Amino acid sequence: MSKIVNRIAVAAALALAATPIIGLSAAHAGQRVEPVARIKVGDLRLSDPTDAREFARRVNIAANRACEAKGLRGLSVKACLMDFGADVQDALNEKQAADLKVAKAAGAGVALAAN
Repeated sequence: MSKIVNRIAVAAALALAATPIIGLSAAHAGQRVEPVARIKVGDLRLSDPTDAREFARRVNIAANRACEAKGLRGLSVKACLMDFGADVQDALNEKQAADLKVAKAAGAGVALAAN
């Protein structure tokens, strides 16, 4: 009788030990990989209206590619573009953001991905 109890205890211990592994692999399998966009800014002076427009062009291209990679449609695309533009704004350092404001004040007409 004790052999049966020992075997059941070992089986239960192994099952309990495997549960977190199964849970982690299932959670990881459900995660979607978000596209990564890199936008080159080192060659631009963002306070210059021409360079600011070029930056906005690069942002818009990257935003369209990233949102397209997600396979979105309709209003979801618009929301994705708006989120992308907000993320770019958040990623700018203080000097870059100030330089873009200078360019906008000079009439550059800079709009970052549906913003």
